[in-house]
Amino acid sequence: MKSCWRCGAPLLCVIWGIVTMQVNSTEQRDVPANGEGFYYFGYGSNLLSERLQLQNPSAVQVAVGCLKGYKVAFGGFEQRLSSWGGGVATIIPSPDDDVWGVVWHLKAADQHSLDDQEGVQEGYYRPIEVQIQQENNEEMMCRTYQMNNFTSALPSPIYKEVICTGAKRSGLPAEYRKKLEAITTNNYNGTNPFIMKIRAMLNTLQNNTSVKDCLLKRC
Repeated sequence: MKSCWRCGAPLLCVIWGIVTMQVNSTEQRDVPANGEGFYYFGYGSNLLSERLQLQNPSAVQVAVGCLKGYKVAFGGFEQRLSSWGGGVATIIPSPDDDVWGVVWHLKAADQHSLDDQEGVQEGYYRPIEVQIQQENNEEMMCRTYQMNNFTSALPSPIYKEVICTGAKRSGLPAEYRKKLEAITTNNYNGTNPFIMKIRAMLNTLQNNTSVKDCLLKRC
C-alpha cells in the first residue's frame, strides 16, 4: 500500500478529500434558497451537527447566536436519563445569563422528526419560539425546546463531551465553551446501544480531526 507523501501514513491521501468535505460542512452559513423550512436554535447535544443530522439530515448551520435571559440546566425523565446515562439540557429563565447556541435551518419535512427526537409527543419537551441575537447583532425568531416538569440531574460524561465537541466545532465563543467544559457530570460509564452509537460517532470525528491536523502540518 502506498504511503501519503505528506506524512508517510497509508491511505491518508485517499481520505483527505473526505475529511475536507466534513470540515467544510460545519462552516456552511448559507440558508438554502429553495423550499420551505424553519430556523431552530440548538443549545445542547444538537450543537453537534453530526448528532442533529442523525434524524434531521436537512439541518444546515446558518449562524451562531445568543438567547438572553436564560441559562442551561440539566435534568430529565427516567427514559431520557437511561438513554444518555444522566440529565439532558434545557433552558430556564435567568435574567443575568445568556445561552449560546447554533441556529440551524431545516426543511419543513424535518420538523416532525425533530419533535420526535425531543420527545414532544411523550411530553418531555415542548417547542417554543425564542428571539436569538446573532454575532452581528441582528435578531431572528427560532424554534427551540424547553423541558416540561424540570427535575435537576447531572449529565453523563458522554453527554458533556457531545456538547463541548459541538460547541467547539460550531464556533461558539471561547468564554462560553469554558463554562461548558466546567460542567460537573455524574461519572456514569455504562453503555447501551444509543451511547455506543454516539461514542462511535465521536471517535470518527476525533480520528478525522487527527488526520486533518497531520496533513495540514505535514507531519
